[in-house]
Amino acid sequence: MRLVLFESLWAWWPEVLLSAGALVVILAGAVTRRPAWPLGLAWAALVGAAATLTQAPLLPPSGVFYNLIICDAFSFTFRWFALGTTALVLLLAAESRDVAAAWRGEYYGLVLFVAVGLMLMAEANHLLMAYLAMELVSLSSYALVGLVEGPRAAEASLKYLLFGALASAIMLFGMSLLFALTGEMGFYEIRRTVVGLGGPLAQLLVTAVVLMVVGLGFKVSLVPFHQWTPDAYEGAPVPVTALLSVGPKAAGLALFLRVLEALQPAWAALAPVLLLLTIVTMTLGNAVALVQQNVKRLFAYSTIGQVGYLLIGLVVGTTVGREALLLYLVAYLLMNLGAFACIVAVVNATGSEALDAFRGLAQRAPGLALCTALFLLSLAGLPPLLGFLGKFLLFGAALEAGQTGLALAAILNSAVALYYYVNLIRLMYLQPASEARPVTAGRAVWLAVTVCAVGTLVLGLFPQTLLDLVRAGSALTLL
Repeated sequence: MRLVLFESLWAWWPEVLLSAGALVVILAGAVTRRPAWPLGLAWAALVGAAATLTQAPLLPPSGVFYNLIICDAFSFTFRWFALGTTALVLLLAAESRDVAAAWRGEYYGLVLFVAVGLMLMAEANHLLMAYLAMELVSLSSYALVGLVEGPRAAEASLKYLLFGALASAIMLFGMSLLFALTGEMGFYEIRRTVVGLGGPLAQLLVTAVVLMVVGLGFKVSLVPFHQWTPDAYEGAPVPVTALLSVGPKAAGLALFLRVLEALQPAWAALAPVLLLLTIVTMTLGNAVALVQQNVKRLFAYSTIGQVGYLLIGLVVGTTVGREALLLYLVAYLLMNLGAFACIVAVVNATGSEALDAFRGLAQRAPGLALCTALFLLSLAGLPPLLGFLGKFLLFGAALEAGQTGLALAAILNSAVALYYYVNLIRLMYLQPASEARPVTAGRAVWLAVTVCAVGTLVLGLFPQTLLDLVRAGSALTLL
């Protein structure tokens, strides 16, 4: 028992450091009103977690914590993804003026707790652990959305909580049905047991999986479980919106892949439904984004559309699709968080989240406008940027799997999305500025913008290293 515990702690040390760091950061925020202390401690925990993750073992002899979680190449990839997302969000949070100084300790601590939950979602090898990981992310996110003073944030947080509670209850009902059918909660044991189910029991299995998809669909903003997304994004602080748009989506898709891998016998019945929801998700997200005038609501619906593209890698059910999904997640991390870094600078300077705040940005902040345009064009999928490569691989995976209609729907939606992305560029370059005062960004925001811009451009031009890493990190294992 001691040997198993030692191996488990050694494999899971990054999450231990992040969890302890989150508690210390919140405590530091309670005893001091100087936001620099909690921020410094948050960075120390994050750097410590990254350092220990480089030494964490892959595929230990037995499952970590008695197979509750699994530390394979797939989860290793998403653990680094969670740390990278958290680092960029902390850079934005340090500059954002949305949250009062008195709440900074709770702010940074909750961000670290979200990071732990994201890593656990990708590592979960057990229904109970999957649920706990999702709830850790959800509960922390509810609080983060409501950290801004005012009725708008309170309303957004309450809507997010109510939708989340309903989705969680439905998912738990599906898990209870699955446990009743199999008598197991581990993913490997469930997969071994459901193979022999037939007749009414097989139909009940599909029902259980559909109910679980509701909870996962809520987490990734899958239509029709997306209703919370625009209001939560609009009411939350800008860095929190950035975090919600990337982290839970990636971790939710990772858990989606693990669940579907464990429930392959139900895939034949579920695949047509997921295919339809994928097309509806990307179509609704891009169509509604066309008429948005608030930049955070625009990116909320843009995120829904992007989730539709990402789901292609899941729906096709092939290794190529999974690799394309991972690569596009990296691209999405860089281009979406880069765009939000630019939004933080504009909102800080103008105090407005309206699209009109970007009018004439090219005259007021040429470098910032250029980087914003770069991220928007990558989100639209134009070459030679990384977003183009990700979409090319996803659409190619759909064609390779014989899903021509899905690929065509994705291409048409990309053309629609190009309109609202280019419209924002038009406002920055072709419209006169509403005021002459320059827009400036702090060093932390510029660091985030630079990292994301360089990654988006360089990895788009020279993608081979990233492709090799994605192929190595896409292997799923069930212990």
